[in-house]
Amino acid sequence: MKKVTVISLACAVVFALTGCSPADTAATDVAATCEKYETGTALDGIEVTGDLGSAPVASLKDGAINTQTIQTKILNEGSGTTFTGSAMVKLEYLGLNATTGEVFQASQFDGTDAATQFLQPGTKFDICHALSGVKEGSRVVAIFPAMAAHEEQGIADLNVGAKDDIIYVFDLVKVYLPYATGAEQQIDASFPKLTTDENHVPSIEKPSGEAPKEFKLAVTKKGSGAAVKQGQNVTLQYSGFLWSDGSQFDSSWANGQPVQFELSQGKLIDGFIKALDGQTIGSQVIAIIPPEMGYGDQDQGSIPANSTLIFIVDILGAD
Repeated sequence: MKKVTVISLACAVVFALTGCSPADTAATDVAATCEKYETGTALDGIEVTGDLGSAPVASLKDGAINTQTIQTKILNEGSGTTFTGSAMVKLEYLGLNATTGEVFQASQFDGTDAATQFLQPGTKFDICHALSGVKEGSRVVAIFPAMAAHEEQGIADLNVGAKDDIIYVFDLVKVYLPYATGAEQQIDASFPKLTTDENHVPSIEKPSGEAPKEFKLAVTKKGSGAAVKQGQNVTLQYSGFLWSDGSQFDSSWANGQPVQFELSQGKLIDGFIKALDGQTIGSQVIAIIPPEMGYGDQDQGSIPANSTLIFIVDILGAD
């Protein structure tokens, strides 16, 4: 079935500590939402070997380490987009117990099982703080005190005790944009009026007049990143509205985090694909999609049959 639905991103094992939180990106300066990482002396007790791009080996130099604060150290600095919070990232990871030195989980560091995660402020296991200020392409080591990592409850399945701090080596493989950062564009007055709040969340006024019979597209912000193409996995924020009354029927913004879709025929409705194919990362688009390029004469939940749809989409990245 051709549907645009919010995909629930699976949590990698590394994020069992918190659960899921509700190089071709367009480089730009965005306001930080997570406090920048801090370094500290606890990191002096950790040794990490191995070249960037291969699996690291981490060990304790002189036995157990204990810290009261989250600390981060850059081992290899990348040159890509700087992560500043409230955005999706892709990570390779190695986790070990700061008391015993035992490795309790790791990705393969070969691109096959890297974790994609939305990192935002306010989470208990504050990876957002540990990585804020780190550039894409970097390898870092970070230590999390037991209270910050697991509220001193321990994690029995990982052999982590109540007082055990946690160490991670992270390769920050990719940083996705937090919102569309492109240059504002003038659009035709035939499109519904669009407004954006202080959190970069767009909304529309109720459309007036008859729904257009043909597909219509406008770029409201023009990003400077690479053009996305069919077959890629795209990272987006979006909201969908009905032309008939302007009501919102779906929104990743309302659901709390970006989504990732495969931009392919059969995976998404035709109008959604047409709206995104060839657009640049960092852009925002508004598309008016007639029924034959949407859900046709079939009801889809709160979407009546033969509905003309309006989508506003922020293009945050592509793989």
